[in-house]
Amino acid sequence: MRTPVGGTIAFLTGFAAMALELTAVRLMAPSFGDSTYVWTNVIGVLLAALAGGAWLGGRLADRGGTGRQLGVLLLLAAAATTVVPWIAPWLGPLLLPQDLPLDAAQPALIRASLAATFLLFAPPVLLIGCTTPWLVTLLAGSGVAVGRASGLVSAWATIGSLSGTFAATHLLVPLLGSRNTAWTCAALLVLAALPLVVRRGPAALLLLLPLASGLVTRGPLEGVAAGERLMAERESGYQYLQVVERAEDGVPTTLLRINEGLDSFHSVARAGTPWTGGRYYDYHVVAPWLAGDGARPLGLRVLSLGAAAGTFETLFAAAHPGVVLDAVEIDPAVVDLGDRWFGAARSGRKVYPGVDARVFVNNAPPGYHVVLVDAYERQIYIPAHVASREFFAQVARVLAQGGVVSVNVGGRTFADPVVRTMGATMAAVFGSAEAFRVPRSRNFVLLARKGGPLRREALAGIAAGSPELAAVLDAMRRPGSWRTIRAGDAGVLDDDHPFLDRLHDTAYSATGGRSGLLPCRGAEPPGSVAARVAALLGDADPDAALTEIGKAAGADSYLRLLAGDARWRLHDVQGAVLEYEEADRLGADPAFAAALTQRLRDARDEAGVRRRAGALATRNAWLALLACALLLAMGMALARQARPAPAGS
Repeated sequence: MRTPVGGTIAFLTGFAAMALELTAVRLMAPSFGDSTYVWTNVIGVLLAALAGGAWLGGRLADRGGTGRQLGVLLLLAAAATTVVPWIAPWLGPLLLPQDLPLDAAQPALIRASLAATFLLFAPPVLLIGCTTPWLVTLLAGSGVAVGRASGLVSAWATIGSLSGTFAATHLLVPLLGSRNTAWTCAALLVLAALPLVVRRGPAALLLLLPLASGLVTRGPLEGVAAGERLMAERESGYQYLQVVERAEDGVPTTLLRINEGLDSFHSVARAGTPWTGGRYYDYHVVAPWLAGDGARPLGLRVLSLGAAAGTFETLFAAAHPGVVLDAVEIDPAVVDLGDRWFGAARSGRKVYPGVDARVFVNNAPPGYHVVLVDAYERQIYIPAHVASREFFAQVARVLAQGGVVSVNVGGRTFADPVVRTMGATMAAVFGSAEAFRVPRSRNFVLLARKGGPLRREALAGIAAGSPELAAVLDAMRRPGSWRTIRAGDAGVLDDDHPFLDRLHDTAYSATGGRSGLLPCRGAEPPGSVAARVAALLGDADPDAALTEIGKAAGADSYLRLLAGDARWRLHDVQGAVLEYEEADRLGADPAFAAALTQRLRDARDEAGVRRRAGALATRNAWLALLACALLLAMGMALARQARPAPAGS
């Protein structure tokens, strides 16, 4: 073998291996997302596959492997790569059904991505890994010194990997999409095999397979749920985006999902109204009134870091006519989809696409009355650099005196580690922070004010101009919906210790409740306690309601029903089932028997979904182990099948 041929093969296989590794995450993002765990699974499995391939390739080469045999393995790798984009959309929903709630699906999701990586990408990468030691052996057999042969192959393989890294991220995936990028990798592997196979003409026809796949493939990377209609699909340089439409309470509603989606979405637009149906977006519109102590500041200026594809812009234009809003969005594709499908209000609006939120804040002039922070990456994760003390210090710099920062944070309860730590970090800069629990959601709004504590009593003086705003104000005027957070209440995030991802993982892996029925070992009659508990639930304070329940001397059916309501609001679904079952056993009063039956049915359904998610996590772990075992068996079988070649071959 001549050195130019060996260098070319090394370059092509190095390019294909790295481009395929980066594309693997993008192909799996519609089903499993692109969290740190998914990246870790992909990188770890494929590095192991490359290591196994290097061992296998060296063993086969030492046992007389020929160049033609290496070419056949590369053609097999090309074939395995070609079928990946066809199998991935089918395998994803099989490993992780799309009807699971995002917070319950995390363990199943992580293990599903591990199993999928073994099944889809490890086999072709194992075969690609055979190339380097085999090429060194072939070049050495042609008279090239071993050291020179090793250096040449390693250098060109590394240059190929470097080229594949930049090409996949900046060129191939954004322009061609992840499926066509995978087929491009398959075509490059065929090209690498051509100089090695004896009959190159027929082998060249194999190029048609990956190239034709890109021409005939149609349809989305990820399907949509029943009752939804796919409006648009986009693979940006950052994420997989899907716009769907569905009816909610008879109202056509457009949603923007990113990556795995599940029951979560990035943006929402309801036909005929700027409001989002009580979702967390609606609750941020009170921030200007809080900045002005109940009166909207003159010349209102708002900075939106993460503009939710125009959802915030539309809301603020409706609630605060004349507002000047600057929207910062790092992904230009989100801005484009927002303009096309989410009716973003352009009046008084300036958008900065492709700009990082932290970079913008670091360089923005002061004078904003409100700064909205709804910046997320990898679905559930707040980027650490827009959650640190240093970041909020910059936010305070750009705020006018009395200005308010309003942050969207995911969490189950006020004790959630992400909620408490984010609030404590804001408090370290602003003196204190207020956490508002959004009704019927996994979201909290964290607010802090420059120049003094936030005055929640200012909400009392706001006149509701619409039923939707009236509902928002009614919820936010309930004292149980709020908690004050101070700097000493939790650890403070800073740029040097970005441990926010760990907090997210802790929060989403928590079961969210206690075992057994709530104890009632107090001295008060259940009836009097039930009256106070019902009032606390009306004030949106289920935490205090749980404390009150413990003061009862035993529990009747109604108190158990209220206990179930309190635990369900705190996302303790299994605990709610226990309370409702006990209420039913005690004999429900006819006045609320029907309500109890419906609550028990709904709670059991949700608990069943969460149990199914746990069972899927266990199954996916076993599938990952099985796939690993099959891959090892394949490598061992190839090694044993090798026979020394006749002399002179």
